[in-house]
Amino acid sequence: MRYINIDSLRMPDGWLARSAVAAAQIAGGAAPDDYGDIWRELKPAMLQLSHFKCWYCESPVDRNDNAVDHYRPKNRVFEALNHTGYRWLALDKSNFRLACTFCNSKRIDVEFGTAGGKADKFPLLDEARRVYQQASIDNEGPKLLDPCVIEDCELLGCQQENGKPCCATEVQLDLSRVNASIEIFHLDRDATCVRRHGIAVSLIADIMEAKNLFDISQVDETRKPGFKKVAKRIHTTISREAPYSGEMRYLLRGQRAENHPWIQQLLEA
Repeated sequence: MRYINIDSLRMPDGWLARSAVAAAQIAGGAAPDDYGDIWRELKPAMLQLSHFKCWYCESPVDRNDNAVDHYRPKNRVFEALNHTGYRWLALDKSNFRLACTFCNSKRIDVEFGTAGGKADKFPLLDEARRVYQQASIDNEGPKLLDPCVIEDCELLGCQQENGKPCCATEVQLDLSRVNASIEIFHLDRDATCVRRHGIAVSLIADIMEAKNLFDISQVDETRKPGFKKVAKRIHTTISREAPYSGEMRYLLRGQRAENHPWIQQLLEA
């Protein structure tokens, strides 16, 4: 998961005016889904913002269905049966997240025994803080990780052995949020883990090669170009444009060592 600065989203001409009119009609009792064309207008710009990847799982969505997900559900909330949805946020772009089919829709992987899909789920750390009518949502405390929150993106990693998602910290509260997100966004879908693992295998091989070349280049200047070539390849793998780059950054962080300062330099580049 990589941070998305949704404030930088560019909107089509007149979008704010159209969404304001629709929001007023929803406030008057209209159904949010009647105005889906308005939020779908933003999909192309949202795709560009994430380099054509799902905001939740970082899978490429160029050959996949994708949707403008409402982070806070607009119609109903699975965890609060008497909630009629965060209708007042139905046209608020700060509530939009671009999601692939597997993160957004309910799916069951029968072969590997996993299931997920966000749909209308939006669990909180403390259900008593749920907001039911238009008011500040600052203190709700979502249980789901949010790609539009920098700190949340640092909490998700993946296992080097098999590409399965994991928690990047040992803080109990973070662990609870990561586990809920893995399940609800279906981040442990086997096909996704296989793709993630394939990239992880290449990354670790590159890191080992770079470490070896870096050590040699300390006594043999002629080996520096070779080291720089591999380091550049690693940087590409963890760049914002690359699939699963958040998890690959997590794996690279785990390889930091005092005698290999170039790893930290790549992470900060």
